[in-house]
Amino acid sequence: MATLLRLLDQHADRDPAHVACVVGDERRAYGELADQVLRFASGLVALGLRPGDRVSLYLPNSVDYVIAFYGVMRAGMVANPVNSVFTPSEVSYFISDCAAAALVTTPELLARLAAAPGELPVKVVITTGPGRPDAGRRWASALLADVIGAAARALPYPDDSTPACLPYSSGTTGRSKGIIHTHDSLAMQAILSANHLQLRRDDVLLQSLPLVHLYPGNIIMGGLVTAGATMVVQPTFEPTSFAALLAGVHATACAGVPTTYAMLCQVPEAEVSGIDTSALQVAFSAGAPLPSRIGSEFRRRYGAPVLNCYGITEAAGDLTAALRYGETPPLSCGVPYPLTEVRIVDENDRDVAPGEVGQLIARGPQIMAGYWGRPDDTSTALRGGWLHTGDLARRDERGFFYIVDRLNDLIISAGYNVYPAEVEEVVQSHPDVAMCAVFGAPDEIKGEKPWAAVVPRAGAAVDPASLDAHCRQRLAAYKVPRKFLVLDDLPRSSVGKILRRELRRGYAPDAGAAIPRPPQAAPPAAPAGER
Repeated sequence: MATLLRLLDQHADRDPAHVACVVGDERRAYGELADQVLRFASGLVALGLRPGDRVSLYLPNSVDYVIAFYGVMRAGMVANPVNSVFTPSEVSYFISDCAAAALVTTPELLARLAAAPGELPVKVVITTGPGRPDAGRRWASALLADVIGAAARALPYPDDSTPACLPYSSGTTGRSKGIIHTHDSLAMQAILSANHLQLRRDDVLLQSLPLVHLYPGNIIMGGLVTAGATMVVQPTFEPTSFAALLAGVHATACAGVPTTYAMLCQVPEAEVSGIDTSALQVAFSAGAPLPSRIGSEFRRRYGAPVLNCYGITEAAGDLTAALRYGETPPLSCGVPYPLTEVRIVDENDRDVAPGEVGQLIARGPQIMAGYWGRPDDTSTALRGGWLHTGDLARRDERGFFYIVDRLNDLIISAGYNVYPAEVEEVVQSHPDVAMCAVFGAPDEIKGEKPWAAVVPRAGAAVDPASLDAHCRQRLAAYKVPRKFLVLDDLPRSSVGKILRRELRRGYAPDAGAAIPRPPQAAPPAAPAGER
């Protein structure tokens, strides 16, 4: 079939001068990108690496990451993307767990790893700049420039059914697991994304999410490669300059998570009033349901609708998405991708009626082959031939899907189910609230009770009593947060997803605990290179 590697080469042959990607000040046209991917693949082979070897990519957002990601797969090896914000111990776990044969990184990140105690279990290190690792660590090394400059060889395309990529889960339900995707599953996700999201050659899509994650790195980047379109990446998210970039590159589309759009809506209107975003046709959002108020505000300011998408790393990205052309109900994550079956089931895997909440399960050509080295976890997740996502959802009578929450984020208060996303939607409709996260706090009587952490809008002062009254007008009493924490920011993952577990850990370790200050400053929404 048409794998991503074949599609990249086809665009290089047909349209070599068309821009494939722009990251910061660097850009590559399709012809140059395909040539450097092949040269990098040839360099890996020249270093003695073999097909099937895992190669960890510990890199920020950069053109080098794009070259290395596709180059590793072009050589028949398995790309293991590792977020550049991870600590040395986290990096060591990933490359040890997958028994990586090589590591591609930068001199700065390499210095961070070298300062950690012990020796990383990898023999070949390829850096993207000058300098070599400490010879005492017994690492072989080659500069990326040298590898790219190596003579390209006629490498055969890898077999479509062989492993191509090994991202790791976010670890929200335990230790992170390696997720095996083949060339087939990666390509099918990218092709289905390009089809469902209606990506075209003349699209210019702007994003700032870390490419190591499959939403930006395969749904978006892979979808754009499929369409022969252009990806522009702001290496580190900064809302004011992101808004300016929308105009500067004449972006027809952009991609982010709800936090991205919340922060863009916080940019003072005076700073964006003169920005021409008339080329912008659509914005894509994933990672969590987008509050309707934020979607409406973004459309008012920037002129484009925000479409909810739903996916999971085990599916190489998306399973459903709102329609780029046509009406999708507010808060819906749309309809299933082509060739993708989606069901909502109870605890016995029996279908529930429309409108009822259950676990979302799916099957299709983009589903993972399994978890690396974890056959029991694989059997559980793929039981009956269906991927069990662990996400709670419902489907309406018209076939549109709505994500309710993560199964492990469900709050059970006195026997009642409280879905944080539903409560967050109400809290964030208050005019003084910019962002909100709802989480369960232990309670001796009710088991759990909902609490809400809120960030005020610029220039506003949040009054907990006003929030309580606002919620009581719109929610059943058992859903109303029992406590409102007013914070300067919310803890987020590097892709910008709000981390409710960090709020539970930091603010509600037990029912009677005093509310401490945040244990540390929240990370930025999307630092350079996390569904």
